[in-house]
Amino acid sequence: MTVTIKDIAKASGVAPSTVSRVIADNPAISQATKEKVRQVMADLHYYPNYNARRLASRKSRTVGIVLPAASDAFYHNPFFPTVLRGINEAASQAQYALLLSTGEGDQTRLDHLQNMILGKQVEGLIFLYASREDPLLQFALSQDCPLVVIGNLPGIDVNRVDNDNPAIAYQATRHLIKRGAKKLAFIGGDPKQQFVKERLAGFSQAMEEAGLDLADGAVYNDLPFLQSPGYELARRELLKKDFDAFVFADQLLAEGAYQAMRQLGLDPSWMVTFKAYSDPDLGQIEGYPYFDLHSQDLGYQAMQVLLEVLAQAEDAHCHRYIYQCVTSDFISNE
Repeated sequence: MTVTIKDIAKASGVAPSTVSRVIADNPAISQATKEKVRQVMADLHYYPNYNARRLASRKSRTVGIVLPAASDAFYHNPFFPTVLRGINEAASQAQYALLLSTGEGDQTRLDHLQNMILGKQVEGLIFLYASREDPLLQFALSQDCPLVVIGNLPGIDVNRVDNDNPAIAYQATRHLIKRGAKKLAFIGGDPKQQFVKERLAGFSQAMEEAGLDLADGAVYNDLPFLQSPGYELARRELLKKDFDAFVFADQLLAEGAYQAMRQLGLDPSWMVTFKAYSDPDLGQIEGYPYFDLHSQDLGYQAMQVLLEVLAQAEDAHCHRYIYQCVTSDFISNE
């Protein structure tokens, strides 16, 4: 026999409208009443029909997650699943579902996103990357779709959450300089990525303040974010030059270079990178310093910002520009 809201109301000793408000987590209902009704729901194995509620409220209770174009670098990079874990945690607490949007090419990805927005499948979007020229972002902005970008887009008023990339790259470079490094190399990866540009800016600032010249050929870009290019670059070029320290903008490139350094019996503590999360045990074994980017917290805060934007949109049909910075931790392993 199907259990209804009226059955829950009768067993709880409250009105059916109160049960509906408990299901919606209405703040007007006391915590004691919520706990009592929820216990009855659990005892009677009642599960709300959220699809029906969404139709009635004309809200999808779903957030679209816009992933970068599918590639080996995307599927290997620990940043994305770690960020998604944080988003999912916050979404679950708010009883929101997630709908992933990805694809092989820009047009396929754009078509999918257009269906999500125009078909009202989602209430808002979280972009897991930041790119000024991105056609998906431009379309979402043209539709005034509430959104949050994980990353930085200078000159574009968009809600965003990010680490302070220039600052952490500056600190990473200063760490190596204080240890005695004189000739440093920066390995960025994809120069179109805003976080690579910002980490290069922080690296350059630290070099300039220390009175160190940036040697010709000391900046390496146009590399996919994978271990194998980092390994090959280190074996082929980096370790054959007289660089005495390295700043890697990407964790996977750094891990590849680390393998090359260990094979050659070199000290990997003269390299610094930025990791999606901290693994103290692994860090001590690897023996090279890194910044913990707190990627799970990035995702969690991105969802919290979007929930705030959605709440504002209900009241004023607009949303303000929000920037939230997550503080990274430096793990020196010294």
